[in-house]
Amino acid sequence: MWRTTSVFIVSLMITLPLGAEELLYLSETGDRFTISQSKEGKSWGTLIISDNHTASFAHNELILMQLDDQPPISLEHGNLSCGSPAKAEQTVFYDFSDTDNGLLAKTEKQPLPKGFQQVRQRNVFTAITADRRAETVDFVLSDETISKQQLESIKTLSFRFVTDDGQRHQAQFSMQ
Repeated sequence: MWRTTSVFIVSLMITLPLGAEELLYLSETGDRFTISQSKEGKSWGTLIISDNHTASFAHNELILMQLDDQPPISLEHGNLSCGSPAKAEQTVFYDFSDTDNGLLAKTEKQPLPKGFQQVRQRNVFTAITADRRAETVDFVLSDETISKQQLESIKTLSFRFVTDDGQRHQAQFSMQ
């Protein structure tokens, strides 16, 4: 009896709406991006990497978000505690230029630019604090960072990231 009751309650909880509006976008690579808004009006974006990847986000590498052809924004891991171990050094270098290629992750093993490890590339890009988990990254949408209206008015949203197996990925979403 207890098992039946608990299963019923759990399934009822799963099917009830949580009072949030959600827009879902899918990339050709199977990644998902959602824009969610609660009843109170708080909005956030969520990137969930595809089940096609058998790895998680690499903790030491940047996750970059780019709206159309605007300069990229780094999604910085913002919830590290004082007891957390230090991140490994960033090894993937992103070269942003105004060429047709836009933002590139150098794929061949190359020496990093002079002084790179001292400055770290994290200081190059505008950053948004994000909650980063194994296969998900969440960030708050606000007028100070990126608003829900901005995301809904662009044509393309791109994310570039590295998984913990060292593979480079790009998830591109058509927002129209």
